Amino acid sequence: MRFQSQRPPIGAEQATLDLREVERGAGVAEVLAPVDWTSARIDAWLDWADAQGGIVAEGESEPLPPAEPALAEALDGAFDRYASRLAGRGAALGVFAATGDAVRFRDALLESLIEGRAAPALPAAGAAAEPEVVDLTGFEFARAVERHLAEARREALVADAAAAHDERLQAVMDAVSRCEGERAACADPSLNAALGRAARRAREAGVGDALIRRAISLARAGATAWTSAEIEAAPAPALLLAARRDGVEAAEPAALKAAAAGWETGRVFLAFDPADAEAAARSQGACRAAIDLRAFDNGEIFDLEAFTAEVRLWTLALDLETADRRGDTVWRPLGLTLGGLAEVLVARGLAFDSDEARRFAGELFALTAAAGLAASAEIAFALGPYPAFEQDRDARIAAIAARAKRCDRSTPVGAGAADLLTATLKSARRTGLRNAEVTALFADAELSLRLGGASLGAAPWTGPATLAETADGLAVRTLSPAAARGLARLGVDIDAAITRLFGARDLAAAPGLGARALHERGFTDHEIAAVQARLFSVSSLRQAFAPAVVGEGFVQDVLGASAEDLADPSFDVLALAGFSAAEIAEAEAFVLGGPLSEGDLTLEARTLLAGADQIGLSARLAMSAAAEAYTCAPDLSPLRLGWADEPPAAARLQAAAARAGLRAVRLQRDPAPATQALDLPALTEEPPRRPAPAPIVAERVVEKIVERERTRRRLPDRRKGYIQKAAVGGHKVYLHTGEYEDGELGEVFIDMHKEGAAFRSLMNNFAIAVSIGLQYGVPLDEFVDAFVFTRFEPAGRVTGNDTIRSATSILDYIFRELAVSYLDRQDLANADPDEFNADGLGHGKQEKLEGEEPEPLPASKFISKGFSRGAAPDNLVFLPMGGRAKPGASGASPEHDVCPACGDLALTRHGGKLVCETCGAAPERMG
Repeated sequence: MRFQSQRPPIGAEQATLDLREVERGAGVAEVLAPVDWTSARIDAWLDWADAQGGIVAEGESEPLPPAEPALAEALDGAFDRYASRLAGRGAALGVFAATGDAVRFRDALLESLIEGRAAPALPAAGAAAEPEVVDLTGFEFARAVERHLAEARREALVADAAAAHDERLQAVMDAVSRCEGERAACADPSLNAALGRAARRAREAGVGDALIRRAISLARAGATAWTSAEIEAAPAPALLLAARRDGVEAAEPAALKAAAAGWETGRVFLAFDPADAEAAARSQGACRAAIDLRAFDNGEIFDLEAFTAEVRLWTLALDLETADRRGDTVWRPLGLTLGGLAEVLVARGLAFDSDEARRFAGELFALTAAAGLAASAEIAFALGPYPAFEQDRDARIAAIAARAKRCDRSTPVGAGAADLLTATLKSARRTGLRNAEVTALFADAELSLRLGGASLGAAPWTGPATLAETADGLAVRTLSPAAARGLARLGVDIDAAITRLFGARDLAAAPGLGARALHERGFTDHEIAAVQARLFSVSSLRQAFAPAVVGEGFVQDVLGASAEDLADPSFDVLALAGFSAAEIAEAEAFVLGGPLSEGDLTLEARTLLAGADQIGLSARLAMSAAAEAYTCAPDLSPLRLGWADEPPAAARLQAAAARAGLRAVRLQRDPAPATQALDLPALTEEPPRRPAPAPIVAERVVEKIVERERTRRRLPDRRKGYIQKAAVGGHKVYLHTGEYEDGELGEVFIDMHKEGAAFRSLMNNFAIAVSIGLQYGVPLDEFVDAFVFTRFEPAGRVTGNDTIRSATSILDYIFRELAVSYLDRQDLANADPDEFNADGLGHGKQEKLEGEEPEPLPASKFISKGFSRGAAPDNLVFLPMGGRAKPGASGASPEHDVCPACGDLALTRHGGKLVCETCGAAPERMG
């Protein structure tokens, strides 16, 4: 390969190096670094340099002439060592046509690092070269998920147990080492009381006696520390799944199981193409780097030539690093991504959640893929394609052609990407590709920090604020250059926006809290000056007016604070001085700034400056899908879940990603806060009881319990019951019941129409299983408690049932209906069809109005004429009970009771005696 000197990109600034002091864990380090880099950025690069020092290069490297001293000494020579190692490796492999090409490559890579145009990442622990992909619908899926969860749970248990055991064993060693006396006595639990207690606590925590004895022996020999939890074990391997998109969108059972596994471990990759699943696995262990787009864009023009040269440079650098580290030599995957995409969009006035932003982002990733694949084909011409290229040649060629066809040639970037992809297509057909994957999307916080906090891949930016460092090392918040350019495009007053965002940082003109108001409450110029000096390093006025700033003596003597007030972390000096919460909030907004509101900027400007916490999920997914259309591997960035989110939230997020068109999904929960603790009830300890004296047995009665085998209670051949027709969420369901002679439920049938044969068969056989259980004596209450409020589709509004108006599933509806009808469980009835949970439970039918008499109902409403075979007359009615006239009411008819002889409602009282007006019987008394 031939390498020419690169010209500086239009958006890049020449780096000026200076000797910088950076505080690190081991002390203060002095390094030569760019003057505009913050200490945090330099520290991140030093961490990278430390990791580079532990890498032992494989194979031979040719020595090269030394680089320019001013560049070679940057970052204690770490940049020069990295670039020289890769250039020498390339020269030894025969990549370069001459030594001068290797030198030019080394110098170009060195300048790219120093000027911050790109940054490499440390390779992550990768998967196997040929990973195993499990089909979500295959028979091996369930076993694969169980194995994955078992490994992850064992890993978590080992970590927790190691930490707990370390603490107990450390206490054992401390009890020996801190003991004063004979060494033998100090190491004897029977003579050293502290050791005895520590050993007993260790045993109660699950530590074996052999480990306790080992800790005692080590302490006796002079050791003072027991550590095991600090050594990190290799994480369990990722689970790679291939699934149908429609099945994941519909949240099928297998997809729910995959989401739950991803929720628990965070290492489940679900792709909608087996090839994407394999690419995602390979990209995890690939050598990675990010190119900062801000160096090639000035808000108006994007430097196509310089950018493609940078991609070519870093594609070769990553391939040489793969060879240097003996990485995946079968597929040779690379992970080249973009940094600063969100910042470039803002500088161009494009809101993250807009079609224009997604189009431009897709074009940039298309150009990246085109330049990277072109460089891969060029390297393949010199060194040959990756070994597995021939087996998937057609797929690789087709993918390049599809990207070229997808590009929009109406824009400069899109046309450049299409032309380069077309040329790459010819080269790849002739020489093959050196790398199976070149571009990728991933999250890497350390890599982002080495690029000055730029966003990575398709992720949104953090917001318009950035950190700048003063000459004395003080970090202050200021408006980012991208935000300034974007607001200028919209005609916004930059100074006003800066004042609103970051505050005036001056107490003099603060509303309600200026110097005059502070003097009136006892503050002197000394305290005010101390507060003023802290305004550039605090995020609230409570911190600026802390007792440590204004002086504890002043707060106690002048403002009257107590010692308890000073010890309270939430103590507010301004509140003690008499300022109201509204006054403090208004002054804080003026002095320290705050989020932009409707009165500060237009909606367009606020939308443009929206940070990651203000951008919705749909916008993030849409941007990822736009970028994934051109990358070689799917997005490896995890979709975040809150630490308190439950598995159903993971399933919903997974389905949303599938609907948005993402090529792969990876879910990951945020870690639980360190202060998170379960609220457990206190255990009440009962006082020890004296054993009861043995009773004096005068006579012993022996009772023998004989358990009989449970038999099935058969239903009569002709049985009564009822049929209830209803629709749950628009799906018709017929419930048939069969009863014993005493009215107890003995069987159920469930019929559904217009459903799949498999679903109908499952419901029918489920009803048979319930019926058999009822006939063997299983109480209906047990079935009700087990199946009410189960959730699955179909669900929703219930029509056709006057008692149940909504249900969370078919089973929820059926067993609530049975509970109301046979168990009088009116608490399971509901009357509000809009309620879809337990809160919608009502009290059944509405109470009748006061004074309203219930109407008699015909018996045919409750008694089957066919079942009774005509025994029930047509004129038989059920009379309402409890509706007799009140005593003394005018026009009240005489009270009638049922005659025990003829059954007619004609028994009246005549002269103190009950007489039936129909048959003349005169019973002595009524029971």
